[in-house]
Amino acid sequence: MSLHRLLMCALQITHHVNRGISLKEYVLALGISGLALALAACGGSPQAAPTVTTTQTVTATQTVTAPAPTVTVMVTQTVAPVAAPVAPAVATAVLPADAAGQNAQALSDELEALGYKHVVWNSDTGKSVFLLSNWTVTSLEKAGESVPVSKTVVVHVTKPGQ
Repeated sequence: MSLHRLLMCALQITHHVNRGISLKEYVLALGISGLALALAACGGSPQAAPTVTTTQTVTATQTVTAPAPTVTVMVTQTVAPVAAPVAPAVATAVLPADAAGQNAQALSDELEALGYKHVVWNSDTGKSVFLLSNWTVTSLEKAGESVPVSKTVVVHVTKPGQ
């Protein structure tokens, strides 16, 4: 129902109330006339007509100030609550505590199985690390700790015999 129609309805009610008809009588008359119209529309006797329940709620507040009446119409709208977005859970895994002395390729396979995608291989001698199977792990930063799999893992390696 538009706000304009709601205001017009409130003004009609005020007009009838000012003419000596109480608000309760007006609402009762509306309900009875609605029921009579429903029965007439069926075209049959009241016994043959289906049961029609008409519920009409009219809320009006009248504030009287001298000399013209003021009508206050309250419109209430209920809005469904919106759920707050839920942050996705961060996947974590515990880095191996016993990585030192392990072959770098074996550790790489283990880290990949845990879900780590970003691994930095630092050579203790400053050389570039190409073939992991030729390197031995000297240390693993944050070994034994639970670390998000989205973080970069830093592994220090050395090449045996050098």
